[in-house]
Amino acid sequence: MSYSKQHHEKIAVRYSGVMTYPASKGGGVKHYSGTAYEDIYVNIDVDTNPFDRSVNDCNSNVSLLTGAVAATEAAQIAAIGSNAKKIAGTIVEGFFKNIRFEISAQVMELRQKVDACLMHLHELSKQLAAKKAQMEADYNRISGRYIKIFEDLNSELANRISALNKPAFTLKQLADKHAQRATGNDLVSAVAVTAAESGLLQAHIGASITKKRAWDAIKQANIFLTKQKHAQRIINQAMLTENVDSERFLPVCFLETGNENSQIGKFIYQPDYLPKIPVNEMIADFQAARWTAASKESLDKIIRYFNAELSSAYPATDPHTNRVKDTIVKIFNLNSLKS
Repeated sequence: MSYSKQHHEKIAVRYSGVMTYPASKGGGVKHYSGTAYEDIYVNIDVDTNPFDRSVNDCNSNVSLLTGAVAATEAAQIAAIGSNAKKIAGTIVEGFFKNIRFEISAQVMELRQKVDACLMHLHELSKQLAAKKAQMEADYNRISGRYIKIFEDLNSELANRISALNKPAFTLKQLADKHAQRATGNDLVSAVAVTAAESGLLQAHIGASITKKRAWDAIKQANIFLTKQKHAQRIINQAMLTENVDSERFLPVCFLETGNENSQIGKFIYQPDYLPKIPVNEMIADFQAARWTAASKESLDKIIRYFNAELSSAYPATDPHTNRVKDTIVKIFNLNSLKS
């Protein structure tokens, strides 16, 4: 768009010179100088019509180019999408073809292996059936031989037993013959009556024996209860019925430890069933106590008790248990016992 603009500037102009006067009474030479100011106005007319026409032409060309670029981009996106689908389809199809080929090859390989294994198993089953038939024949032959041997041994043993105990077998044969004669005549009814009377007598005798044993058991129980009552009476007479104050001693462990920094730690271990005593108070009592060496008699008792507890706690005799017991004994022997 054309426009006009006016520019104003005030310019200073310096001047100087020499004036010469004619010869006269006041003639001579005189210098002069000064500054003069002048306002300058400049009118500027700018014609932008050619530029505006070129800008409009460029804008039209850019719009056409933008449309062409947009159309090209859309066509390119459509082409890329179409090509991508084709490529993806080709890749997927090729992948599945490859997988199907690999699976078919593996199936074929496995089928060949299975067929070979089946043929091998079939051959093994034939060999196993042959072995089974051979083993059955061997077993029947061996068992028959041993059965014959044992039958011969039984027969020989029966003959030798019969020869060694011939009088007893003869007596048995005579007794059998006598029994047959006894059951074959009229004395059978007499034997039945005698058996009934003998059974009744044996029943009375058995009842009498049972009563005698019951009486003995009652008598022994009475003696036991009498002795128990007597012992209970003695215990009651020996026991004190009043309540008296007494002292009881229970174990408490006081432990001092030292570390590499020369720091000493003090610990108290109390039984769970005791009321908790203040730790600092117990430590002070331990440190203030006057410890003296235990007597030889007390030391022997403590050592015997320690050995008994150690044996009961570690009854095994394997190498590991023996090493543990030896270590405990070494620790026990490190310090002297004081009370």
